[in-house]
Amino acid sequence: MPVKLKRTRPAAVKSARLSAASLRSIAEMAGVSAMTVSRALNGNDNVAAATRARVLRAARQVKYRPNRLAKAVLRGRSGTVGVMISPLKPFQSRVVHGIHDTLVMRGSLPILHFHDVGPEADRDAAELDYIHRLLDQRVDGLIFWPSDETVSDVYLEEVWQRSVPLVAVDRHLPRTRADFSGTDDVAGGRLAAEHLLGLGHRRLAHVGGEPWVSTYADRRTGFERAATAGSATVSTVNCRACDCHDTVRELLASRAPPTAIFAASDLMASGIYAAARAAGIEVGRDLSVVGFADLAEARALVPSLTTLRQNPYEIGRQAVRLVMDRIEGTAAADRPQSVRLPPDLVVRTSSGPVPR
Repeated sequence: MPVKLKRTRPAAVKSARLSAASLRSIAEMAGVSAMTVSRALNGNDNVAAATRARVLRAARQVKYRPNRLAKAVLRGRSGTVGVMISPLKPFQSRVVHGIHDTLVMRGSLPILHFHDVGPEADRDAAELDYIHRLLDQRVDGLIFWPSDETVSDVYLEEVWQRSVPLVAVDRHLPRTRADFSGTDDVAGGRLAAEHLLGLGHRRLAHVGGEPWVSTYADRRTGFERAATAGSATVSTVNCRACDCHDTVRELLASRAPPTAIFAASDLMASGIYAAARAAGIEVGRDLSVVGFADLAEARALVPSLTTLRQNPYEIGRQAVRLVMDRIEGTAAADRPQSVRLPPDLVVRTSSGPVPR
């Protein structure tokens, strides 16, 4: 069981909610009692809407600003959530955008802390160090993009000792009690296969990413299951987006080359385009290609890429919902909760009927 640390309430903060002078000024201007002002400014439901409007109007006129830090301490919270997601790539940037907007709307502020990708050992060490730094800032919760999906609860021991809610984004942490917000990648793989099967393709290939990354593994699972159920053959190769060119050229030069390829990401699809071009194969006519993510590159490719559109902004919003439910004690269950958003198939000109 996690150890719950008792948070003390400094006595000096008790009078910090609203100065007596400000309270009297607002009360006089609004024509109500000081107690009614306090209730209206703190969101108490026992204040009539018209009265609340007069109080808020008077508060604006005296340029009243609530002492959020004092309120946070009185509640035993900091009013902040640590966010460990690099916003340097378009997809992650949209996730961070969704997190930021939703936290602000709910009265909390994000503390963004991230590190550039480096050697795996350094990346893991930096991640844990930054988690501890955010815990030292007394954040109410944590939202992060894990660098290693194989970690166990021991890795996050200090998080649980301090009873801080944690949500993993995009990559699930099945060996921990962390909540999760991401894409239903299995459903995405299935949609890609069903689309290609519907166009008559039966010799399919899947160019997947690193098999230990759950997002890639789930996309492969969904694709292979649906393809097999549709009586298609599937050749699967795994590689990194930056070095898939040679792997795809070998695939296209095989004795029975695929007529359609599902790429684990739009970036890999770009590599497939290059390999096909080098082999004299025209994408969209001789070879159908489907990607995953719907990045800006998908629309810029020629021909434009059929792909599975994710919703990174909503992933960020749902991550906030999960962490705030834990912070506010309204989570449906003690066990880890998961939100997996279904992707949408976006059909463009890179996929077509089997070539005659």
